[in-house]
Amino acid sequence: MQPEAGMCHSTIDSGELMGARKSSKEPPMNALEFREGDRTFTCEAASSPATPETLWWWVSITGESQRYAAFRTQEGDAPVNLRPRILAYYTQMVADRERPREIRSHWAQRRPAAKPAETGPSVASPEKLPEKA
Repeated sequence: MQPEAGMCHSTIDSGELMGARKSSKEPPMNALEFREGDRTFTCEAASSPATPETLWWWVSITGESQRYAAFRTQEGDAPVNLRPRILAYYTQMVADRERPREIRSHWAQRRPAAKPAETGPSVASPEKLPEKA
């Protein structure tokens, strides 16, 4: 991936940063690519058709068939703080994928929840105590 005008492209491989911003006058970072194990993570800041005014970090991962809008961009995003967020997102996504599916019935076929059975005297309905003679 070649950097475009106004783009700060960073590559992280084996824990080394290359091309990271050095001054605050440079344009905000909008692309990042790094390797973790046998996967390459390619990240690009872009809007979504559903939220055209909001920039998201779109993440493409080798071995995955689609890209993911992991989270919104933030001021101060840099390779040092973005990489752990992306890895945490991917780890959670894999864990969610491995969880067994929860099968629910259609909302129209759901039965109302059973009311709990009353056990013992209720505070709301006081019982009459036997009168003393």
